[in-house]
Amino acid sequence: MIIGLVAGFVWTPALAAPQITETTKTYSVSETTARGLRSEMRNKGPKGFWGYTRWDIRWTPGCRVSARIVYTLPQHSNPDALPDRTRRAFDRMVANLAAHERLHGQNGINAAHEISRANCKGGAAIIRKYNRADKELDRRTNHGARDGVTLD
Repeated sequence: MIIGLVAGFVWTPALAAPQITETTKTYSVSETTARGLRSEMRNKGPKGFWGYTRWDIRWTPGCRVSARIVYTLPQHSNPDALPDRTRRAFDRMVANLAAHERLHGQNGINAAHEISRANCKGGAAIIRKYNRADKELDRRTNHGARDGVTLD
């Protein structure tokens, strides 16, 4: 019995966990009022958003899956120039924005794991599923505003 289990284990291929790489990029903002910062982030932010997450899933013919997730967030070039109230609001907004973007990143990670579990069959459909999940997340949270991604 033990020999059969060992032999069965030897012949059963093990699924390798996807390789996940997460990086954060920033873009600089310098305005010192909430209104100015909102405008500057809208103009300088990726695709007109204050923050953005891009995930890319790849797999090999042997089903080695990798996910590359890139978060883009604002960073103030001179936070000491901000009035205390605005600085606290900006810092809180960036923290909430980062948390929101990590939810998008988690969708990419989930897609990679699901593709790996499916032995890379139906990968394109799985990616479409998690792209829809990203859109639903933004719809449900109003692009994070309901989760504190605001700057007043």
